Amino acid sequence: MAISEQIIEQTVFRLMKKAAIELPRDVVNALERAYEQEENPTAQGQFKAFMENIRIAHDKQVGLCQDTGMPIIYADLGLNCRLEGEPEAAMTRAVARATKEVPLRQNVINPLTLENPGTNTGWGIPCVHWHVVPQADYLELMAVPKGFGSEMRASQVFILTSENIARGTVKAVLDVVEDAMGEACPPVIIGVGIGGFADSSMTMAKKALFRPIGARNQDPLVAALETEIHEAVNSLGIGPMGFGGKTYALGVHIEMSGAHTAVAPVSVIFQCWVCRYSKARIYNDGRVEYITHPEGGAH
Repeated sequence: MAISEQIIEQTVFRLMKKAAIELPRDVVNALERAYEQEENPTAQGQFKAFMENIRIAHDKQVGLCQDTGMPIIYADLGLNCRLEGEPEAAMTRAVARATKEVPLRQNVINPLTLENPGTNTGWGIPCVHWHVVPQADYLELMAVPKGFGSEMRASQVFILTSENIARGTVKAVLDVVEDAMGEACPPVIIGVGIGGFADSSMTMAKKALFRPIGARNQDPLVAALETEIHEAVNSLGIGPMGFGGKTYALGVHIEMSGAHTAVAPVSVIFQCWVCRYSKARIYNDGRVEYITHPEGGAH
């Protein structure tokens, strides 16, 4: 058997719907831990509002945030997986359907003419990132409706390799945080990409946002840097929504790539507390395993 366009369309539709309405369990757990650690009454009030927001969205099956973002789909393709038809066409249809039925705000426009088809598709959107997974017999899809309050605060610097790149990375993140303050709707997850090229560095940083919160990089040097930056950011006392408190960042996730001998790009990107993503695997026999939002279960 092979994975059909129909199965892909149905799966991506469900992923987009679940992502827009229900946060993954790791995000809810991180918010609950931050609330328990908080001592600032204003910050405590913010966390209570977040949890009420989550409850209402779940109970009423409506979007967690009025900005339902632009659709990104990460597609990990196993080499032992077989596809039929045009999978990206199926994904596009799924996004258009989700826009109408969830509903999602009609955000995607032509940036020059401002034309809006009302489907959140067109001009290369949804943005699909393909990655080949050797030996795997499944297609793993992760749907992300990425909001732009946090997206627009992304930043990139280039650090000469004659400098201490780890120290430069800490400074770069702190500079971006102090400039953004509450505009990125904290508490945020901070994604950092070190090395590679200008484009691949930012791509690494963005995908790192959707690693389960608190899951450290397997490289011990990178993991130590994640912990250092996380502690440094929260020590600024900016707190949720910039009103003061212990938690500005729920997590800091870093990915690293080889760099040019002369200079390394360092990319920094935020994901607001509404960290929306949903993930599933489709197998050759048509079976679909929903990972972040299991069928019939709580998120």
